[in-house]
Amino acid sequence: MVIRGCGIRRRYAVTWRRDTSPPTRTGMFFERVEIRTDSGGAGRFRGGCGLRRDIRFVSSGEFLSVIKKTRSAPWALAGGLSPEPNQVVVFPGTDREARVSTRRTAVVAGDRVSLLTAGGGGHGDPGLRDPEAVRRDVAEGYVSAEAAREVYGVDVDG
Repeated sequence: MVIRGCGIRRRYAVTWRRDTSPPTRTGMFFERVEIRTDSGGAGRFRGGCGLRRDIRFVSSGEFLSVIKKTRSAPWALAGGLSPEPNQVVVFPGTDREARVSTRRTAVVAGDRVSLLTAGGGGHGDPGLRDPEAVRRDVAEGYVSAEAAREVYGVDVDG
């Protein structure tokens, strides 16, 4: 799957053998894979957006998350803003919800995990971004109307 937008081109792939089905072989079902609005660092040249992947487990087992940069954000340059760091949220929306980095977690059927990847850092002063580019970013879902107004100084509603 190739995802275009956010000023970059990203490749995201989940691979498995052709003779197997991912849910029966891995015990995981990807419920959602989408671009995260406002996940790229703001700047004259906005950083690329991160992804959200929600996984529901269809059988019991262990989930091993191996991820870096959960405490520090990607760098921004020349006055641009940094995005949020990577996040792994186990058991989202429950009383067991926790943000983790590298960790082995026991799961049962029905448990969920959300993987939230960081976007890229912005480059340059966000106030110098072309207002038409900001309007396109909002129309395409990369930037929210609120961020357009508060960070870029562009009112897309009026």
